[in-house]
Amino acid sequence: MSEARTWIEADLIVSGAGELLTCARIGTDPGARSALGMIPGGAVAAREGRIVWVGPGDDLREEVRLLRGGQTVDADGRVVMPCLVECHAHVAYAGDRSDEFQLRVAGASYQEVAAAGGGIMSTVHATRSASSEILRALSRKRLDHFLHFGVTTVETKSGYGLLPDQELRILEVYRDVAAEHPVDVLPTLLAAHVVPLEYLDDPDDYVKMVVKKMIPAAAKHKLARFCDAFCEQGAFTVDQCRRVLEAGADHGLLPKLHADQLSYTGGTEMAAALGAVSVDHLDHVSEAGISALAARDGGKRVPVAVLLPGATFFLGEGGYAPARHLLESGARVALSTDLNPGSSPTANLWLMASMGCSQLHMSAEEVIRAITIEAAAALAVDDEVGSLEVGKKADILIVDETRHAEIPYRYGMNPVWRVFKEGKLVVERDLLGEV
Repeated sequence: MSEARTWIEADLIVSGAGELLTCARIGTDPGARSALGMIPGGAVAAREGRIVWVGPGDDLREEVRLLRGGQTVDADGRVVMPCLVECHAHVAYAGDRSDEFQLRVAGASYQEVAAAGGGIMSTVHATRSASSEILRALSRKRLDHFLHFGVTTVETKSGYGLLPDQELRILEVYRDVAAEHPVDVLPTLLAAHVVPLEYLDDPDDYVKMVVKKMIPAAAKHKLARFCDAFCEQGAFTVDQCRRVLEAGADHGLLPKLHADQLSYTGGTEMAAALGAVSVDHLDHVSEAGISALAARDGGKRVPVAVLLPGATFFLGEGGYAPARHLLESGARVALSTDLNPGSSPTANLWLMASMGCSQLHMSAEEVIRAITIEAAAALAVDDEVGSLEVGKKADILIVDETRHAEIPYRYGMNPVWRVFKEGKLVVERDLLGEV
């Protein structure tokens, strides 16, 4: 007597992929044909928002059964992959800095604009003046933009309030918007963004307020997941940033750091020693910093190197982060838009992938991993999102390309065809007629 067949039941099946890219975590898919875990003609099945099966399309009919009322989607030869992860963004702010952009076009440096009263503090003034209702509306609109580009997980920072009530207000905006938006929002307290005008004469006193008031309040009310700081000339020193990140860690906030963007500071080495989740920018990272990001020291967390080529491009000052050196040294590398009003006003993560290839000399495989699983690792959520693996969220993306190499090749364009967030269709684009 033959045994009864055991079916895997699903309420969503996506089949007919030209290439299915699992983007699995390194070491979890020993049979993968590439770093992308590519399965030609692959399929993926989900139930109740979680992935329950991934494999070759030829095996689907023998192993998976669609539940009554379930949905099947034929990718018709398109690439199927994980939804994108944005691991460094500044979503809640008011105003714009287009006039400053024209000053920089005319030859002024970023630092010169800031010293003249522009820069981050101009956005701080506009944001403080805006109502919470306006900030919520602006944040929803920017999250909509991300979702339109296939991004379903977004880390987003405060940092445009720089006073206790204002910083907490921005985090509360994120809490409110996250409750009603399809995108997963992971909030970060970036109170140590720059020294506000009220504390220019005593930056250490401001750091003390961040440590003693803002961090405990954000943690108490569960408004932030991460604690970040801007380690840079004109912002905060390595020692000041260490104090902020250590205080955040003491209150359960995972450390992240802006480091070595406009000049070398040594912040990368400090953040790695603290076990930060990520160190971001790195245009001027040192050999010691690269070694720290490539180290494998027992069970200690090694930060992911988050590179932001859009900011380097838009500022037009200096060279790009040494992506090839980082990768060849063994560091994990993610890419991000750095959406913000001053140095990178874009939500197009696909464009960052193209820049990763053309400016950072990364391969197509490397940049696709950098906006999916490595970006998820930079947020310590790679056990939930960033790849198509059984048990993870069914954040499934279908793009209107047939081969993964085409994705960074068509720069500046949006290839999204369908976006499924936890198994639910949230974006459906008809690309006919679009330019």
